Amino acid sequence: MTADQYACTAAVLERTSDAAVVSNLGVASYVLAAVEDRARNVYLWGSMGVTTPVGLGLALSTDDPVTVLDGDGSMLMSLGALSTVGGIDPSNLVVVVFDNGGYETTGGQRSHGETTDVARVATACGLATWTAETDDEFAAAYDAAVAHDGAALVDCAVAPVDPEERPPFDFAHVTRRAREALATE
Repeated sequence: MTADQYACTAAVLERTSDAAVVSNLGVASYVLAAVEDRARNVYLWGSMGVTTPVGLGLALSTDDPVTVLDGDGSMLMSLGALSTVGGIDPSNLVVVVFDNGGYETTGGQRSHGETTDVARVATACGLATWTAETDDEFAAAYDAAVAHDGAALVDCAVAPVDPEERPPFDFAHVTRRAREALATE
């Protein structure tokens, strides 16, 4: 059984409406934009493997909550970032890894997520971790991660999706509105 990425993304926005949400290229950004395009969304178009590091930088620059929506393929490209996240351990950072088993944005090629347990890697790097395979499990895990006093990761198995929605493609606009939202709200 797998969770629905749209429902899980909606749960993130419902539970932490004040969070800055950094989403990786492709599916995570498409789904986030479909659920709600808002000023605190930071879409990283074409930036595979840097979502968690960007989220860490943002978390270090604000006291506001920051949630990263990463994919399994993107996370596999930057596993070393988990060591840095665990070492710094910002209390306002939650990393969500949506594991759909593939690189859906680039054509659905299989990822090596089947042989890499991201949650165990994150635990070894010092992060508190939860796993989820249903919408309800995700909601409970996300709530626990947000409540945790330190960096946390939720690894969630999701069904592959191919959204038609797209976030704004104006990088300067997305960056500017996120910066302004974080500075004024």
